[in-house]
Amino acid sequence: MTYDLIAIDIDGTLLTSRREVSPVTRKALQRAVSAGKRVALCTGRSLNSGRAAAEQVPSSTTLVFHSGALILEHLDGPLLRAVNLPRDLAADLVDFCRRRGHDPLVYEPVPESRYIWFEHPRSANGWRERYLEANADKAFQVDGLEEVLGRDPAQIAVAGRGSTMHELKAELAEYGDRIGVILSRSTLVGDYWCMEIVPAGVSKAKALAFLGERYGIGAERMIGIGDNFNDLDMIEYAGLGVAMGNAPDGVRRAADLVAPDNDADGVAHVIDTCLL
Repeated sequence: MTYDLIAIDIDGTLLTSRREVSPVTRKALQRAVSAGKRVALCTGRSLNSGRAAAEQVPSSTTLVFHSGALILEHLDGPLLRAVNLPRDLAADLVDFCRRRGHDPLVYEPVPESRYIWFEHPRSANGWRERYLEANADKAFQVDGLEEVLGRDPAQIAVAGRGSTMHELKAELAEYGDRIGVILSRSTLVGDYWCMEIVPAGVSKAKALAFLGERYGIGAERMIGIGDNFNDLDMIEYAGLGVAMGNAPDGVRRAADLVAPDNDADGVAHVIDTCLL
């Protein structure tokens, strides 16, 4: 099979454990572009958070942020898609999470999505503490999240133990197709999972379908490569689904291929052996 597009997650996939794009991977990405292949970064990060990584890849790379809520042709190119949560729905979801003992985070609307807002914590949460510390320059405490819901937010996030997050996901089923729910296992704190509540129709797989329609590339001619549970739908959608060697067992089992890990240039390996 000939593949014409590769979609690459950022954290744990494109980036090494030192949060860098290795020289080997940079050269492989450039070879892919020079051969006429489409390269896309597909991440749950915001544009603000993912910009540094996007600046390390070829300038023609298509950029999918917030798991598909924001899509750019390239870093300085046209905006292809921007979708946010309706503010009334977001307010209801914030209340829904609070009533179940969670401390939600609210993200500024795309395309900007520079800021994260939070309230004084109701309970201890190791992931939340580490996450807010890591994003101290853009995370701001407010007395009530209603203060920032005058606009449609990009998403809402909560975190907790795995069983708790899976229970919450099941409870959120009452919202039906009005929202999307994306789960990933934390790489910051052991046994914590992060849940992103996103606009309806937002997922990495749906982002690939959007790009496929735009570029005339069917799913069977795509490679999707990632390392976490929020990459599963992309891995399963693409004609060749690839899990990084550092991915959890559940992700590796779902993949067609397991690549070397992110510190062993796994992305470059897939480009050279499968894409080119």
